[in-house]
Amino acid sequence: MAHLAFEIGFDHYRFDLPLDIARFADHHRQQIRYGYDAAKMQSITKKRPDLYESKLLTLRDRALSKGLDVSITTNDLRARLQLTQGCCPITGNSFTFAEHKATDWSVDRVNNKRGYYPDNIEIVSVIANQAKSDLDLAGIIKQALGKTKPGSLLSEAEWFRMARFYYQKMTLLKPLSFCKLLSDSQVLYDQVVLMQLFKKDAKQAKPFLQTLQKYSSKETVCKASKLTQKRVYQHAGIEVEVLYNSPKLYQWVQAFIKAINAHSTEFDMLLMDCLFA
Repeated sequence: MAHLAFEIGFDHYRFDLPLDIARFADHHRQQIRYGYDAAKMQSITKKRPDLYESKLLTLRDRALSKGLDVSITTNDLRARLQLTQGCCPITGNSFTFAEHKATDWSVDRVNNKRGYYPDNIEIVSVIANQAKSDLDLAGIIKQALGKTKPGSLLSEAEWFRMARFYYQKMTLLKPLSFCKLLSDSQVLYDQVVLMQLFKKDAKQAKPFLQTLQKYSSKETVCKASKLTQKRVYQHAGIEVEVLYNSPKLYQWVQAFIKAINAHSTEFDMLLMDCLFA
């Protein structure tokens, strides 16, 4: 971490910031002083930090205090922010900048066990970052399935967007009993299965339905898919009421769910892909 401490001292001189080193561990303080003195001896031109330089300064300070590596640059921050088009991908709200608000842009470490690397950062709002905190992917998914505690920083819809956002960016640390979790939210379970029957040719629906045909006849699955599409077009929407207003379709879907639960280890990842991929 010596190089990071040196860079912090160097930047404090370059950006004409007070050298307050009391907040750092004793073994980092000398390197910070070395960096500051090196910039001073080289007569580095002082300047006011821009948006990205200010953010990187804050991240470096935090990283040094926590013992984390930092390899990102201002260009990495700029590129990531541009990808968001100025809005938080979790809340959908426009970012504010250095206004000490919940909507301020912030840098999230996707994997909290790693430092600030280009492949480990995302730009989200302060409130989304605080809500995610040290949750792993399983924890985020549980929140998205209605396990939100009273007083949560995010709404259920925002937790669902968070799960979809991080699903491709994080990995499960251990198997997740997803079918069991869905069983606690029966309406959602019904809707997920109904959706796959409706969009039978979609990327995630195909492997799910193919596996379902192993435990329910191919003919039954095909008939259920055709009836789903017919009912959706008649209803002009994919709401779950389509299922509840059709006794035959409802009976089929409940039989499918029973088969899925009986072979849950085969369906856990398939259903997660259907819902979040």
